[in-house]
Amino acid sequence: MRKRLLDSLVIGFAMFAIFFGAGNFVFPPIIGVVAGSAWKTAIVGLTLSGIILPILTIIAMDNMGGDHEHLFAPVAPWFFTAFSIAFIIMMLTIGPPRQAAVAIETGIFSIFPGLIGNNVVRVILLAVYFILVQYFSINPAKIVDIVGKMLTPFLLVALAIIVFIGIVHPIGVPAAPKEDNIFVYSFTQAYQTGDVCVGISMVATFIASVKVKGYTEPKSRRSMILLSALVALICLLIVYGGLLYLGASGSASYPADIDPSVLLISLINSVSGRFGNIVLGIGIFFACLTSSIGMQTIMSQFSVTISRGKLEYKKCLLVYNILSFLMACLGVANIIRYTYAIFVLIYPVAIAVTLLGTCKRIVPNHGAWKGAVLMAGIVALYEAVVTLNDSGITNIHIAPLEKLYSLLPLSSHGIGWLVPALIGLVVGAVIVALRKGEAYPMLEE
Repeated sequence: MRKRLLDSLVIGFAMFAIFFGAGNFVFPPIIGVVAGSAWKTAIVGLTLSGIILPILTIIAMDNMGGDHEHLFAPVAPWFFTAFSIAFIIMMLTIGPPRQAAVAIETGIFSIFPGLIGNNVVRVILLAVYFILVQYFSINPAKIVDIVGKMLTPFLLVALAIIVFIGIVHPIGVPAAPKEDNIFVYSFTQAYQTGDVCVGISMVATFIASVKVKGYTEPKSRRSMILLSALVALICLLIVYGGLLYLGASGSASYPADIDPSVLLISLINSVSGRFGNIVLGIGIFFACLTSSIGMQTIMSQFSVTISRGKLEYKKCLLVYNILSFLMACLGVANIIRYTYAIFVLIYPVAIAVTLLGTCKRIVPNHGAWKGAVLMAGIVALYEAVVTLNDSGITNIHIAPLEKLYSLLPLSSHGIGWLVPALIGLVVGAVIVALRKGEAYPMLEE
């Protein structure tokens, strides 16, 4: 029992650290600022999209055989390769580069404010950051234990201190909400944590770690996975909820369009001064570092897999760290500007796959997968264009499509993909059932 508890804590802390990356630090407070007095509702939306759905990726993967190929197989034989390529592109744009930029500009610079604006020092620190990522990622078999035993305990303590101070000494009374539907707002803004995509990408590593620790039988493996997931869920809920409330307590003093990194530093400084900034800086640095290690590891592994071994893991790792370093040099503001549209495009498909895998026992056949993913992807593509238009990056307007999209339920809240995905699920399932084909011919039952 003691070994079982220790293993669940190590793996659970590793899950927490991998999920809790750079975006996760900066987005809960801004959601709290917008939510204001409706912060409890915001926590529910954030919890569903930013915590529960990522945790469900673990169950989904285990249900589908424990690897990515089986998870994506019901959609199409090529879907795993397509998702892997999309994931690598997404991470090279908004993964380790953003994490590194936040680690330095919000983490290190909050400890040493005199370095702010010194671009030479910033570039040198970014180079050191990616050297550390390269070092810790060089042996992927040890990634879970490295994160779970060495880095996460300190990170969790630092975050607990920040949350405790924010609750005991709130900045002020939460103001009125700055958005009409806070639940939907917090749900969609939590996309930017990226944790559903991260979960899908990293779950195989966690499942492999569980097996290595001796939990090879399906029943014992499932039990350990669920126990570890519970540890991660509790840690994420405490930290996310605390940071969101911290933002809500200062909602009367900050505008909704404030830079998330600036907001976080200002909130902590208002609550605890210099001490809080130091704790925040250390916490942010380690949160970003652990997530970057995980992302670069899985991107390199994906590259080896989809190239059928033609690419070497260490060379892929080095190339991705160099590219991430160059992207990170652009700075947090320039990276974040484009991230939301990318999440809007990828997240609906990732959510659909996660829910289908979680509910595999009651999903009738592979047609349901094909229909749901197809419709979610089509609508998500349009919603990504709308997001780019709203941010001023593009100016693409097609009147017939705009009118059609406006007729979709929940489209005004940015989740117009949901109902079409459900319709696609039903239609796809019926088509395959009428053909009387095998429910999952591509899987080994």
